[in-house]
Amino acid sequence: MKAFLLVCILALAVARQAGPPVIKEHPSNVVARRNDPATLNCAASGASRIRWYRDGEEVTTSTQDPRSHRVLLPSGSLFFLRVATSKRDSDAGTYWCVASNSHGATRSHNATLTVATLSYDFQSQADPAVRARVGDSLVLPCRPPKGSPPPEVTWLRDSHEVTNSSRISVTQAGDLLISQAVEEDSASYVCRARNAAGARESTPTKLTIMTPPWFEERPANVTVASGVAVELACRARGSPAPTVTWRRLDGKMPLGRAMIEDQRLVLDHVAAADSGVYVCEVESEAGIAAARATLTVIDAPEFAQRPQDIQVVAGQSARLSCKVEGDPKPLVLWRLPTQDRTALLAPAQSSGHASVAEQGQTLLLDDVAARDSGAYYCWGISSGGGISAHSEVAVVEAYPPPVIGVAPRDLKVSPGVNAVFPCEVVSEAGQASVSWWHQPAASLPVQHLLKGSKSGRVSILVNGALVIRDVRISDAGTYRCHVNADTGVLDRSAALEVVEGAEEYRPFLLPAPPSKPRLMAVNQTAVHLSWLPNSQMGGGSDQTYTVEFWRQGWEEWRVADALITQESCVVGGLTPGHTYTFLVRAVNSRGASFPSPWSDPVTTRSPRDPSLTEDEVRHVRRRLSRPAVTLTDATVTAPDSVLLGWEFLALADEAVEGVLVYAVSDSGAVQVATVFGTSSTSHLMHGLQPNTQYTVFLVPFWHSVEGTPSNSHSLQTLQDVPSVAPTDVRVTSLEEGSVLITWSTLEPEKARGEVVGYQVIISHNTTYTTETVVNPWLDAIGLVPGQLYTIRVSAITKAGTGPFTAPLLMDVGPSQVDFLPHEEKEIIDTEFHTPERPQWLIVLHVITPIVLLMSLATLLYVRKLNDKPVTAAAPKSSLLYQVPECLYSTQHTESASTYSENMMLPPNKSQFSSASSSPLLRYHDRVNEYAEPRFQKANENAEPYATTTLLVPASPCPNHPKHWPRNTEKASSSTYHWSVSIPSSHSRAFTPHSNGYHCSSIRYDV
Repeated sequence: MKAFLLVCILALAVARQAGPPVIKEHPSNVVARRNDPATLNCAASGASRIRWYRDGEEVTTSTQDPRSHRVLLPSGSLFFLRVATSKRDSDAGTYWCVASNSHGATRSHNATLTVATLSYDFQSQADPAVRARVGDSLVLPCRPPKGSPPPEVTWLRDSHEVTNSSRISVTQAGDLLISQAVEEDSASYVCRARNAAGARESTPTKLTIMTPPWFEERPANVTVASGVAVELACRARGSPAPTVTWRRLDGKMPLGRAMIEDQRLVLDHVAAADSGVYVCEVESEAGIAAARATLTVIDAPEFAQRPQDIQVVAGQSARLSCKVEGDPKPLVLWRLPTQDRTALLAPAQSSGHASVAEQGQTLLLDDVAARDSGAYYCWGISSGGGISAHSEVAVVEAYPPPVIGVAPRDLKVSPGVNAVFPCEVVSEAGQASVSWWHQPAASLPVQHLLKGSKSGRVSILVNGALVIRDVRISDAGTYRCHVNADTGVLDRSAALEVVEGAEEYRPFLLPAPPSKPRLMAVNQTAVHLSWLPNSQMGGGSDQTYTVEFWRQGWEEWRVADALITQESCVVGGLTPGHTYTFLVRAVNSRGASFPSPWSDPVTTRSPRDPSLTEDEVRHVRRRLSRPAVTLTDATVTAPDSVLLGWEFLALADEAVEGVLVYAVSDSGAVQVATVFGTSSTSHLMHGLQPNTQYTVFLVPFWHSVEGTPSNSHSLQTLQDVPSVAPTDVRVTSLEEGSVLITWSTLEPEKARGEVVGYQVIISHNTTYTTETVVNPWLDAIGLVPGQLYTIRVSAITKAGTGPFTAPLLMDVGPSQVDFLPHEEKEIIDTEFHTPERPQWLIVLHVITPIVLLMSLATLLYVRKLNDKPVTAAAPKSSLLYQVPECLYSTQHTESASTYSENMMLPPNKSQFSSASSSPLLRYHDRVNEYAEPRFQKANENAEPYATTTLLVPASPCPNHPKHWPRNTEKASSSTYHWSVSIPSSHSRAFTPHSNGYHCSSIRYDV
């Protein structure tokens, strides 16, 4: 059988070998670039010959034509040395191989040889620059160059291949599709076409995804004081970067003072006219946006009337006026001349001799004294800024006396002419009168000249001049001008000589008076004055000046300096701390001018710290006369504290030692804190009143020199819990089981907030009931008659609950009477207990008689033991008996008294030293006093003893309110009888140190 199978297999193998060839490897499609080698594979078994055909024609190989670039390989594959693509000879086409032998031929599958080509120019591509907005969808087109095979299209983003995602994809045609573009899509995009022939890249496309402008910082509303620089912030971003434009809606932009710096609008030296709405517009290709802000420029207060320096006589009244205007209405404060920096007066306030009118524009000084002299500052403060002006008030004992402006001169006239004697008086401090007197000779009496004297030839003019018409020889003599004023008297005389042939009297013109002297500087001993010459009439080249001055205590003016050639001088040699008044006269060859107006009173400096020079003080006063600090923020942090922040203005460091932080309440209460240094720009102010409106501001200072106040902030402190409990708690019984509880409301300063209700706690034993009401009363119902209840009341504000009243006890009954607190002296027809009585008190009164009876029996037994000889040791423990303490305590009337049930105090000196003068059971000391039984020692003979009875006083609470006797009448009455065993040998000298006390008997009556 095996042999038969072997024969069959050999037969089949021979049959196969005898058939046509079998193609083992068919050719595959090939793509080759021009001039590149290529191979078409073909393999067959049993083939004696393999031939190749292209498009139906046999391919000429190198075997047939040595010049051919096509080579038939031994395996049967067709190898192209270089792929030709010319028009005359092209290798592109459809190829197949044919394997043949003697038995037949076999054809392979067709294979295509494609010569890859790719053009250089894209058919279409995106623009070099493309812009789109965020959120847009866009398409970047790409039609690749023509090629064979058709090229594959990919996109590059910044040289990295783009992968498809949910937003970005490449279409079948080769376009790049971007949906919902974001700013991160901005990049350089390139379309790449690639096949076997190579790759081509399009011109790069710069894609910019534009972000619409958006504000990183918007301008905010600003409220500032006039004269400062303002910055309105506006910071915008976007892609591309937007341009910023500022404009004003309701007016013109202040040209010359407005500029844009880094998108911010800067306005220099703003004024009230700059108030308005300013718009910041940002624009780019992606869009436009706008933001607006309101600028409010508050004018700093301005003085409509400044206080003037005055001089007032002691004992009189003075008035200083200071009118301040502004919007908002400024707060006017007066700073008194004292080292106390809280010495501020608000409108309608007073302090000592000083008081301020209702509107705050007038300061009244009554019954002034020398201590009231000094600089009174008027401060005008608002949110727009602060201003300061001061008035020097000089309190003197008297005003300067009058001064004669033009004094009479000696005259020499002929008979029959008119003679004129001038006497013009200057008295700025009071009304002055002028009278004339004539003395013909030294030996003759003085005559009083009246109008119409000398037969009607004498007249006195309004300016005080004396005119004598038709002069006679008898008119010769001395004429005296007498000036009388409240501030002093003054006399000036001139002689009249009447002679024949005298030279005719011709009036002459005196120089014009200079202006009022002005104070330039002052120190302790010198004053620098300056003035101006008369503008209507020059004095000539020979004109000089004379300075006169007056000081308190002088009867007349004195010459301080003369022959002054300039319009200023320094008057030295003055006394420190004194007040002076100055005037100036112009003098030339014709005489002295009428006096200038009097200067303002000038007070020389009092002795001070020599380390401070006058130049330093003057420099600092000038620097601090301008604003030096700005209050930037005021934040309430707690009911009694405020956090303030400020900024120092430029160059403030040189003249500022620190700042005074002021807080002025609506009631006028002033609180001030001192912060030294310019490095500190904040301060937490404590101690303010809760729920109170305050105006806070700063005042810079340098040593004792205070500057101009800053702008102010108004704020109200937070509410706090009440500081006290309600008072006058009353309970009125309405009906059985119902009472009306009333109490008084709290004063605003003690409430420390808006009282929104009251909390009432009614307790009975361990049961508590809490009621919250809005009004100051409570109608309590459902109470058990005859029971004791405790009442406590507290006020409630938005900040919480305040303290409770002292416990108030009431006995609910049917009586229609008010229950009054224990402080009241009169109680009628009802039971009212201040201290709470314990419940076990009733039980105590029941068991006490039983305990006392048992004690009595024990004592009798002990006494019998004392009468017998003792052979054993005496007991070591003493038998002690307690007496309850006084039921009520005067020291704690608001709470119930307690009992010391186990309190055992040993006898001491204070208990037994004076049994006759002080009670043994003292109500206020709460001491349990007792007598200790005496036990006889062994081998000791009993001695006779005396018995002393100690009684409890009838009234243990003599200082208690009157209603307590009413309560004790209903209570059980107890009387305690104590005996002290005293050995007979010591009966005459009883001392607390005596041994062997014996309790003989106790009687307790209930």
